[in-house]
Amino acid sequence: MPQETKVCQNCQKSFVIEPDDFNFYEKMKVPAPTWCPECRDVRRLVVRNGHFLYKGKCSLCGKGIVSRFSPDKPYKVYCKECWWSDNWDQSQAGKDYDFSRPFFEQFKTLLLETPHVALTGANNVNSDWVNQETDDKNCYLNVGGHFNEDSAYNTFEIKGKNCFDNYWVWQSEQSYENINCERCWKTFFSINCFDCLGVALCSDMRNCQNCLGCSGLRNRQYYIFNKPFSKQKYEKFIAENRLGKRDNLVRLREEAKKVWLATPKKYSQIVKCQNAQGNYISESKNIANGWDVEKCQDAKHLDITVSLKDCYDATCFGWGEFCYEMGHAGGVNRSRFSCHLFGDGQISATSSADLEYCFSTQNSNDCFGCCNLRKQEYCILNKKYAKDEYKQLVEKIKKQMIEMPYVDKKGKVYKYGEFFPPELSPFGYNETTTNDYYPLSKQEALDRGYNWNDYESDVK
Repeated sequence: MPQETKVCQNCQKSFVIEPDDFNFYEKMKVPAPTWCPECRDVRRLVVRNGHFLYKGKCSLCGKGIVSRFSPDKPYKVYCKECWWSDNWDQSQAGKDYDFSRPFFEQFKTLLLETPHVALTGANNVNSDWVNQETDDKNCYLNVGGHFNEDSAYNTFEIKGKNCFDNYWVWQSEQSYENINCERCWKTFFSINCFDCLGVALCSDMRNCQNCLGCSGLRNRQYYIFNKPFSKQKYEKFIAENRLGKRDNLVRLREEAKKVWLATPKKYSQIVKCQNAQGNYISESKNIANGWDVEKCQDAKHLDITVSLKDCYDATCFGWGEFCYEMGHAGGVNRSRFSCHLFGDGQISATSSADLEYCFSTQNSNDCFGCCNLRKQEYCILNKKYAKDEYKQLVEKIKKQMIEMPYVDKKGKVYKYGEFFPPELSPFGYNETTTNDYYPLSKQEALDRGYNWNDYESDVK
């Protein structure tokens, strides 16, 4: 099909669908989107609460828990031990599909009736307070990372050890307060540094050691504010200006900022890539509109993704192939319009496939419109069917979703091919990562049809 310009149903701005996009949608057997890429990203982000945690009680065993659901919400919340156990009947909430009601209206009932796990993640050891993390050991209040050890307060840390207060760090150790750093050791207060050791207050450094307040250097050591020092003079300066003292840190940071501003900047942080467009992309090929992308191929409209292939519209998603409109998941193939999918094994191993409109449906295959299921197949609205009956019914439901769309409180129309309506999200806009990337006031969020949470915890 030729290029087509559409008007976004949500923000009313125009966006373009390219011929290659239509080819992808045809392969996925989905209609073209009615929301622009940015609004689709927001729509996926509003179902993810990573950092707002609350004191609660398991709805099954009654023990105290830390939960991503505030206590005022109407949802059942189980501790991870209960949720993954056989102490509750997964089929109890299963529903016959009602062709007289819109799909999303019926799905909302499942969100309310099925138990949600308090914190998402799997395969963690001594890491009870991490959220959306897998394969961690001895970690605390990490969010969105994997394969970490002895780390805390990180967002999107992967394969790290002894790291604290970082955002998007890979294969790093003993590092603190960094952004977008990979394979770094003893690195502090730095951004966009790779293969560095003993650097602090640095920006855009490659393969450097023992540098302070520098920017744009390659293969250097013993530099201060981009000027070379002898080993002895460098060590003397560091000893006299220790960063552990707040006054020193504030003063040196201001000097470092001057160096950073005076150093030429690359147009985009794209490393070891072929045909990539966006920012913070590494070791990837054929990427369009990608942001914080690692080891992906033939993909478009990505936001915080790892090891994807043949995917469009993915947010906080890793280790998947042939997927569309996916959020907050890992180890999933051939799936669409789904979120919160991790499984109970290593996230890099495929745990689920062929899911559509599924929410927290783990280690499952061939499910449609399911919520909070484990190790199931051929289910619709949490009810199990024979294989042939399942496939026939799914096609009928897709047709019904087009003929009888869901209309939200702002009049937006949701047919088959749209991600979950934001008003179905269990979280307020202000609880989710969305407010970090697309900040809105309470009134602005409500005016646009998003939820808002005013709950204030009495835990101090």
